[in-house]
Amino acid sequence: MTRYCLHSSTTNHGTVEQVVGEVRRVAEAGLGGYWAPMLNGLDTMTALGVAAALVPDVEVGTAVVPIPLRSPYALAQQALTVAELSGGRLTLGLGTSHRPLAEGIFRAEWTPPLATMTTYLAELRDLMAGGQPERMQPRIPSPQVVLGAVNPRMAAVAAEHADGVVTWAAGPRTIEQVIAPAAASRTTPFRIIAAIPLCVTSDPDKVRAAIARKLGANDALPSYRRVLEREGVDGIASVAIVGDEGEVVAGLRRLTEAGVTEVAAHVVARGGDEERTWALLTDLAAQRSRNSLDDM
Repeated sequence: MTRYCLHSSTTNHGTVEQVVGEVRRVAEAGLGGYWAPMLNGLDTMTALGVAAALVPDVEVGTAVVPIPLRSPYALAQQALTVAELSGGRLTLGLGTSHRPLAEGIFRAEWTPPLATMTTYLAELRDLMAGGQPERMQPRIPSPQVVLGAVNPRMAAVAAEHADGVVTWAAGPRTIEQVIAPAAASRTTPFRIIAAIPLCVTSDPDKVRAAIARKLGANDALPSYRRVLEREGVDGIASVAIVGDEGEVVAGLRRLTEAGVTEVAAHVVARGGDEERTWALLTDLAAQRSRNSLDDM
């Protein structure tokens, strides 16, 4: 059954205390995990390490660490540290980032994404697994690694060399046409995590307008433009899952039918809408738990 988690950008604009509070809320709601990006705010790995050390039983994941920010050695060292702090509850999501961000914010050289990720991932996983003991001697198991992927070539790299993919604001067509075909070659489990804006509301037009204002900057990035064209929409607000409880459940079901194994809901809601959204996520998590017990 589909696993339900939270995706939050608090690491971009908030405090470590706020991140810890959100992870606690995830635990109280019975959700499976907490995913956070890394951009121009907190060091997400550090914040997740603190939160996981304080809150038990919640997976923490990066969605994603842009690889221009860390050498493979530096990220392997940090990831193993957070994995120890979390008791093995870290999943490391990696992404190549986007040229405007890499050059404009990180002041990093932009290199060919596919070749760069392939080389980076091989080095990172080898270090974390103890394949280079003269350089690093891990004392705990490596965390799982998933890749940010929304195009066929990166999805193929993930299917061959990683434990799954994590998408941001991609709808069912991207899962069906890009991710699922790549995953079909796997003989071992492959995670397909869809991070997507979500809100339970009686005023969907107002919420979609808010999503466009808050998150629409990504619409102009080339990789997201390709996603939007594939989905047949003009912006992230149209990909978001918004509506009453029945409409949101139907949108989530559509993702599951496309092949998604985990939904990371990016809650874009305030006041009563926020409470309705959390109530639905809590209920879905409880249903999953009951069904899992029934299958035992």
